[in-house]
Amino acid sequence: MNYALILAAGRGQRMKTHHDKLLLQIGGKPLVYHSLVAFNDHPDIEGMVLIVNKANKFDLEKLVKQYHLPKVHKIVIGGLTRQQSFAKGFEALPKNLGKNDVVIAHNGDNPCVSAEEIEKVIKESHENGACIVGHYVTSTIKEVNDKHILKTHNRDYLFAAETPQAAMHSLFKKALDNAKKKKLEVTDEAMLLEAIGQKISYIEANENNFKITTPADLQKVRAIFGDLPEDFRVGLGQDSHMFDAEKIGLTIGGIKLENEQKLKANSDGDVILHAIFNALSQAIGDMSLGFYADDACEKGITDSKKYLEIILKKVEQQKFKINSLGLMIECKRPKIDPLTPKLKKSLCGILNLPPSRIGITATTGENLTMFGAGLGIQCFAIVSLVKG
Repeated sequence: MNYALILAAGRGQRMKTHHDKLLLQIGGKPLVYHSLVAFNDHPDIEGMVLIVNKANKFDLEKLVKQYHLPKVHKIVIGGLTRQQSFAKGFEALPKNLGKNDVVIAHNGDNPCVSAEEIEKVIKESHENGACIVGHYVTSTIKEVNDKHILKTHNRDYLFAAETPQAAMHSLFKKALDNAKKKKLEVTDEAMLLEAIGQKISYIEANENNFKITTPADLQKVRAIFGDLPEDFRVGLGQDSHMFDAEKIGLTIGGIKLENEQKLKANSDGDVILHAIFNALSQAIGDMSLGFYADDACEKGITDSKKYLEIILKKVEQQKFKINSLGLMIECKRPKIDPLTPKLKKSLCGILNLPPSRIGITATTGENLTMFGAGLGIQCFAIVSLVKG
């Protein structure tokens, strides 16, 4: 049998959050869920012991039930140190484990462990007694004192340990007894084994298997899972108008084209600014343009820049700012590409964005729609917002 000890008793002080980092959301699930499910779903794992602390015990018990993780056979309170927590988890293992059964220690805050890594450390432990995963060191490592560099180490012989770390049951038992007898303090399970002279195999961890320790680590793993940052929003907006056959004077993107046909609208019909309004409003969870513009039109306000001021103020009130803007315009006339520099200059002034953050593309759609056929203009806008 192969048993996993999932270490979830740490306090996560370097995360600088008042919440238990193991319960922070990653990919729509608590961080520790991903570590647990990796072992729960692995065919080579018989069962698990989850080592917790008094503060998170209730939440983790609830999580195990909520997500139906049947291989979690026991949940135990850990100690003040990692070594003590591992020892308590080891004591909770089934009494019928054989000396050659493999025990695997894994950090609850290493959510990206792969099935292949689990399989390899088990195989290596059966063949050689013990095995860990880790990353080859790529930086030049300096040993220092309070003021100066003492020595440069050869990175070809340096390996940054991660988890899982595995060994035969009998070896871990011998190592724990030795540590207790000699009052050793270690920082990972491999050090326990090293203290009894056990040779330990190692395999390279997958690039995404790392311990989540700092806020930067959290952002990195959220990116791996495809999460958007909490301070990032995206909105999509659209607007379209038909041409007025009897009127001249087109307003588009805040500029006036005196010799182009005007668009039919109660306002100036600026499809670009209207699409931008809807994109911004969607990004902050507000209402569509019509909700505000109808009332403004009744008051005689027809300048679309005035409408846009309403939603820009709301964006600012939520402490966001525009990060980027993309426009896709469909029309036969006017030709958009020659107008792009003027449009960008106008939008830069209205939105307080640099030109490099505004993208404008256009198409006629091969005349397949009324816009491509020259009867009107359609605009799609996508915006990204970041906390200001």
